Amino acid sequence: MEKQTLESKKVCRHCHIEKPLSQFEAQKRNKDGHTNRCKSCRCKHRYESGAYQRERERKHSYRSNRPTYYTDEIVQRMMSATHCVYCGEEGNRINGDANELVMDHVYHVGGNAGHNIDDNIVACHRGCNTSKGRLHVYDFYQSSERFTDDLWHEFVKQFASRLLNREPTPSEIEAWKQGFADEAFELTTEVK
Repeated sequence: MEKQTLESKKVCRHCHIEKPLSQFEAQKRNKDGHTNRCKSCRCKHRYESGAYQRERERKHSYRSNRPTYYTDEIVQRMMSATHCVYCGEEGNRINGDANELVMDHVYHVGGNAGHNIDDNIVACHRGCNTSKGRLHVYDFYQSSERFTDDLWHEFVKQFASRLLNREPTPSEIEAWKQGFADEAFELTTEVK
């Protein structure tokens, strides 16, 4: 009986903890029929390397029937993000949590200006992403008392700097702010 108990456990090569074989994926080529890395270490590695993010993008592309061409740069930017671009609060990596940092399109892809390009993608809380939905980013900021002028200024500054590939001047930031406001107004009047 003791021999069977010893055979049903294995030491993970990464965390060096002895775990039951059920914590390892099946792999026929190994003598014991299981991988040398436990499922939790594999999960942690995939998360840290950006493999989960790439898989989510691939599935999104398949479901929406639209090709997505996210570069490694955007994946790294999403993985290194620590704060929500919209509300400025710190995010986490807890799957399904309202404060989980997820990818959002500033201009939704179904809209006139929306594109699946790196400059149109930001990291934000899952809750902010859900609240924003298909709203224009200017309307989203205007719709809540939670968002301040400072947050709006910082968002516009970051967005403009990505598109310009340099730090925008204060007058350029103000022009971008006005451009967002005008664009939101035009979209609103088109709908009516």
